[in-house]
This record gives sequence, C-alpha cells and structure tokens, in this order.
Amino acid sequence: MGEKYYWVLGFCCGFIAVVIVTLIIANIKRKKNTYTEYDERQVLARGKAYKSAFFVLIGYIVACALVNVLEINWAELSVQMFIGLFLSTAVFVGISIFNDAYFTSNKGRKSLLGVLAFIAGAEYLGIAFGKKTFVTNGIANLDIIPIIVMIWAISIFVMVVIKTIIDKKAVEE
Repeated sequence: MGEKYYWVLGFCCGFIAVVIVTLIIANIKRKKNTYTEYDERQVLARGKAYKSAFFVLIGYIVACALVNVLEINWAELSVQMFIGLFLSTAVFVGISIFNDAYFTSNKGRKSLLGVLAFIAGAEYLGIAFGKKTFVTNGIANLDIIPIIVMIWAISIFVMVVIKTIIDKKAVEE
C-alpha cells in the first residue's frame, strides 16, 4: 500500500475517533443534563462567526480557483483544501472567542489552552522527527499538513491569550 493510502487511512481513523469521542461526550452530557445554555447575544455572535467563516472559505476557494486557472501550481489540491478548512475554522473560532460566543469564563478558555498547546507540541515533534520533504517539484505536498495544523493551533492559542488579557484589563478598570 502506498504512503498516500496510509495517510488517508490515518486521517479517516482520526476523524472517526473524534466523532466517537464527541458522541460519547454528548451522550454523557445528555444523561447528566449538563448542556451549556447560551444567551441570545452568544447565539447571534455564533451566527456571525459561521457567516464570516463561510465567506472566508468561499473567498479562499475562489482565490485558489483563479490561481489554478492562471496555472500557478503552489500546492496539491488536498493541501489547498486543508488550508481552506483550517483558515475558515480559525476565523470561526477567533470570532467566537472575541465575542464570547462559547467561552464566557476565563476557566473555559484556559482549559482550551492546554489542548491547543498539546496539539501544537505534538505537531512540532512530528515535524522535528519526521524527516519529511514538504515541497516536491515546487509544490507543497501532504507532508506540510502538520505545519498547517501547528500554525492553526498556535493562532487560536494566541487569540485565547489575547482575549484573556483583554478581559483581565476590563475587570481591573
């Protein structure tokens, strides 16, 4: 089996694992009746975040299509799609964080910091010890995905830290 098949198999297994864990957590919350209640302001902010992420993704897709029409090959199609996915989710998460659409307390945001640090660290270790080539014939290949994930996790980490600092200064004033 080729290396790309292993990559697809690994991605599918990881995706299935995330879905299973999410379903287990949702089931536990349902049984314990511990769903988080969001106020109207948070729901509206989340709608704004969804809309912004959608338009960023559409803009990115259009830009990739135009670059492709101009025959500028900068990355494999799968890499371009993953970059669009991570870009739009970063926009969604950023807008949600800055508008308190999900994390209303510093405690909720701080628990996210550990997860993001773990993801960035794991991706860094994978990059450091992976000995992969990220570019083949001048085109970014699938080996660059860990770098993209690391940048995504670090950007969200920075947004959480900035929002926490802003909230601390607002409380002090």
